[in-house]
Amino acid sequence: MSATGGIAAIGLWISSIVSIFLVITSCFALVFLVVSGFNWAVSEGDKAKLEKARNGITHAVIGLVIVAAAWAVWLLVGKFLGINFDNMPFPTLNQTT
Repeated sequence: MSATGGIAAIGLWISSIVSIFLVITSCFALVFLVVSGFNWAVSEGDKAKLEKARNGITHAVIGLVIVAAAWAVWLLVGKFLGINFDNMPFPTLNQTT
Protein backbone atom coordinates (compact mmCIF):
# COMPACT_ATOMS: atom_id res chain seq x y z
CA MET A 1 0.00 0.00 0.00
CA SER A 2 1.38 3.42 -0.91
CA ALA A 3 1.94 6.28 1.50
CA THR A 4 -1.06 8.13 0.09
CA GLY A 5 -3.46 5.21 0.50
CA GLY A 6 -5.30 3.66 3.40
CA ILE A 7 -6.44 5.63 6.42
CA ALA A 8 -4.58 8.80 5.38
CA ALA A 9 -6.48 8.91 2.09
CA ILE A 10 -9.79 8.39 3.87
CA GLY A 11 -8.94 11.24 6.22
CA LEU A 12 -8.18 13.52 3.29
CA TRP A 13 -11.48 12.62 1.63
CA ILE A 14 -13.43 13.32 4.81
CA SER A 15 -11.63 16.63 5.35
CA SER A 16 -12.33 17.69 1.79
CA ILE A 17 -15.98 16.72 2.00
CA VAL A 18 -16.47 18.64 5.24
CA SER A 19 -14.71 21.70 3.84
CA ILE A 20 -16.80 21.67 0.68
CA PHE A 21 -19.97 21.19 2.74
CA LEU A 22 -19.13 24.18 4.96
CA VAL A 23 -18.45 26.42 1.95
CA ILE A 24 -21.65 25.38 0.16
CA THR A 25 -23.85 25.82 3.22
CA SER A 26 -22.31 29.23 3.93
CA CYS A 27 -23.03 30.32 0.36
CA PHE A 28 -26.62 29.11 0.59
CA ALA A 29 -27.14 30.96 3.88
CA LEU A 30 -25.74 34.19 2.43
CA VAL A 31 -27.92 33.92 -0.67
CA PHE A 32 -30.95 33.26 1.52
CA LEU A 33 -30.05 36.32 3.60
CA VAL A 34 -29.84 38.53 0.51
CA VAL A 35 -33.12 37.18 -0.94
CA SER A 36 -34.91 37.71 2.37
CA GLY A 37 -33.51 41.24 2.61
CA PHE A 38 -34.78 41.96 -0.91
CA ASN A 39 -38.20 40.54 0.02
CA TRP A 40 -38.24 42.83 3.05
CA ALA A 41 -37.47 45.83 0.85
CA VAL A 42 -40.27 45.05 -1.60
CA SER A 43 -42.85 43.97 0.98
CA GLU A 44 -44.72 47.27 0.50
CA GLY A 45 -45.86 47.34 4.10
CA ASP A 46 -47.74 44.05 3.84
CA LYS A 47 -47.48 42.52 7.29
CA ALA A 48 -47.51 38.92 6.03
CA LYS A 49 -44.71 39.57 3.51
CA LEU A 50 -42.75 41.52 6.09
CA GLU A 51 -43.06 38.73 8.65
CA LYS A 52 -42.00 36.13 6.07
CA ALA A 53 -38.96 38.22 5.12
CA ARG A 54 -38.05 38.80 8.78
CA ASN A 55 -38.28 35.06 9.47
CA GLY A 56 -36.10 34.38 6.44
CA ILE A 57 -33.43 36.77 7.68
CA THR A 58 -33.58 35.23 11.15
CA HIS A 59 -33.23 31.72 9.75
CA ALA A 60 -30.33 32.76 7.49
CA VAL A 61 -28.45 34.31 10.40
CA ILE A 62 -29.08 31.25 12.57
CA GLY A 63 -27.83 29.08 9.69
CA LEU A 64 -24.63 31.11 9.43
CA VAL A 65 -24.09 30.83 13.19
CA ILE A 66 -24.57 27.06 13.01
CA VAL A 67 -22.10 26.78 10.11
CA ALA A 68 -19.57 28.94 11.96
CA ALA A 69 -20.00 26.82 15.09
CA ALA A 70 -19.54 23.62 13.08
CA TRP A 71 -16.36 25.04 11.55
CA ALA A 72 -15.06 26.01 15.01
CA VAL A 73 -15.82 22.54 16.39
CA TRP A 74 -14.11 20.98 13.35
CA LEU A 75 -10.94 23.02 14.01
CA LEU A 76 -11.10 22.29 17.73
CA VAL A 77 -11.35 18.55 17.13
CA GLY A 78 -8.43 18.79 14.72
CA LYS A 79 -6.39 20.67 17.32
CA PHE A 80 -7.08 18.04 20.00
CA LEU A 81 -6.34 15.16 17.66
CA GLY A 82 -3.25 16.85 16.22
CA ILE A 83 -4.65 17.06 12.69
CA ASN A 84 -3.66 20.08 10.59
CA PHE A 85 -6.72 21.26 8.67
CA ASP A 86 -5.01 24.42 7.41
CA ASN A 87 -3.46 22.73 4.38
CA MET A 88 -6.05 20.22 3.31
CA PRO A 89 -5.26 19.06 -0.20
CA PHE A 90 -8.18 17.98 -2.32
CA PRO A 91 -7.94 14.29 -3.14
CA THR A 92 -7.23 13.42 -6.72
CA LEU A 93 -7.12 10.21 -8.63
CA ASN A 94 -3.57 9.70 -9.82
CA GLN A 95 -3.20 7.70 -12.95
CA THR A 96 -0.19 5.43 -12.78
CA THR A 97 1.40 4.19 -15.94
